Amino acid sequence: MQRVGECRMCGECCKTMRITGVLSHIAAQHGSLEEARAYYSFRKASITQIDAERDAALIELELPCDKLRPDNTCALHSTPGLKPLICHRYPLEPDDIAGCGFRFV
Repeated sequence: MQRVGECRMCGECCKTMRITGVLSHIAAQHGSLEEARAYYSFRKASITQIDAERDAALIELELPCDKLRPDNTCALHSTPGLKPLICHRYPLEPDDIAGCGFRFV
């Protein structure tokens, strides 16, 4: 799949930190996936997607970027040299953000 489109500067991707973890490691560390979900919920995070084929789990934490302005625009958007690489690459795969200007074909 190839990403097409452009950022609409809605700011939704900047409100949540998304981390891809190794599913088998998460389950082993916590004893089970259910225990891992409970642990993450206590930490105000959640496992939102599981991809057993890739041995991956998407962990999301409601932690907005400190460069996100009150109007949901990025303070660094107009200075690409200062933006982190992950911001330039986002999204790497389809995401569930409604209205995002990126899609995959």
